[in-house]
Amino acid sequence: MISNLMHNGLWLATNSYSSLTYKKALESPRKTQEKILADFLRSNRDTHYGKQYGYSGIKNVEDFQKRVPVVNYDDLEPWIERIKKGQQKVLTSDPVLFFELTSGSAGAKKYIPYTRILIRQFRCAISAWMFNLMVSKPELLFGAQYWSISPAGNKHDPVECGLQVGIENDAAYLGLLAKIALRGVLAVPLSVSRIKDMRQWRRETIDRLLTRRDLRFISVWSPSFLTSLIEAYPESIDVRTAWPELKLISCWASGAAQRALPRLKALFPGVEIQAKGLLATEGVVSIPLVGMPAPLLAIKSHFFEFMDDAGVYHLADELDIGKRYRVLITTGSGFARYDLGDMVEVVAPLSIEFVGRASVSDMCGEKLSEAFVSKVMERAGLIEGFSMLVPEWGNPPKYWLLTDNEQYAAKVFAVEKGLMDSFHYSYCRKLGQLGPVEAVYLPDATERYMQSCLESGQRAGDIKPVALCTECGWRARMDRHGKYQAG
Repeated sequence: MISNLMHNGLWLATNSYSSLTYKKALESPRKTQEKILADFLRSNRDTHYGKQYGYSGIKNVEDFQKRVPVVNYDDLEPWIERIKKGQQKVLTSDPVLFFELTSGSAGAKKYIPYTRILIRQFRCAISAWMFNLMVSKPELLFGAQYWSISPAGNKHDPVECGLQVGIENDAAYLGLLAKIALRGVLAVPLSVSRIKDMRQWRRETIDRLLTRRDLRFISVWSPSFLTSLIEAYPESIDVRTAWPELKLISCWASGAAQRALPRLKALFPGVEIQAKGLLATEGVVSIPLVGMPAPLLAIKSHFFEFMDDAGVYHLADELDIGKRYRVLITTGSGFARYDLGDMVEVVAPLSIEFVGRASVSDMCGEKLSEAFVSKVMERAGLIEGFSMLVPEWGNPPKYWLLTDNEQYAAKVFAVEKGLMDSFHYSYCRKLGQLGPVEAVYLPDATERYMQSCLESGQRAGDIKPVALCTECGWRARMDRHGKYQAG
């Protein structure tokens, strides 16, 4: 226990400066954000992208919004290809260290360039979060920790210029000093990330965890990552006996991830769950602080813009409580005005809740959004386990409900009824442009979904549950990992 306190205390000390600067930034959000933008423009004015959009002539936020377009990954892909071939100063003057892979719901690989500045921006937010957590809950200082460590899986070849693809492990965001400080309290060593076989990785991870009865803190992304890890172990585990001192689990708890929480709570009764903020491979948007109604904007990390339903852009200090916005970020990777495709709702000043992806599925004009589909599934009683709506072209096109719910026949009826509340979906159904929703019962849906995402290049720890995927072909992808039953 004393050893744990020493290691955790050292890490706490390394996080104190980031916490202090973050608190100061919250007191003057506009000034903080304007400085981040000014630093970004000054640092990257001589890049190829900066020259094309005249960074050197931009004097304020209004100029920035007039000159620089809102972009998504497809818009930036030609620029990223130039980086992959070895060209320098394309998006950022800061050298690219490696690429991290992420993917959309269709599984298309996206190469996100990582620089020292981007890593520092991630670390700034994570340090502020962890300092607040440890100070608010000092009992965590006396125990071991588990940070999500994904298996190596399929090794990705370096890009043309030789840069590595894929971050070493999930703990790399913490930094060298943090890893040194935490070496004695990490329940699972970072070397486990080098295991390629999924079964061996699971066994090794749980075996290591079972040796640490002093485990007090767990940090994973998806709740299902942790539950599937425990439940796949060949022997039954009583978590209360295995980890009697476990105090807190940090994981996603908003959007589609809410459906996995009941299972997690049942597996870890009495353990506090802290909802993570919104963090994407491209950047960090918000962090949880104890006592706040929702995660706070990571205002010290990136420059943020928020687009409302009318297409008007707002800064962090201009948001209205109760309204929903689409998030744009400008980051240390050189991504300027990048549309994350995430929707957030403002709960309090600078306090935002992730509500779902802003992507829309629209085969025939039905315009289904994830936020709407999530509500439909909740009303249908699909609040636990795995359920995902996916489009499928056919004659006529239709949607499949992929679910592990045994009452799938009744649930698909309820989902179809709920979708009919949408004017556009109802209209397409009445015209015969769309067929009714059909169910695919997959008892092991979570495992199949994880395997499908791993095939597309995602890391196990980063796989995020969604209520709606917008691209076709998901039923076939899931079927590759076993038989299914339709109804």
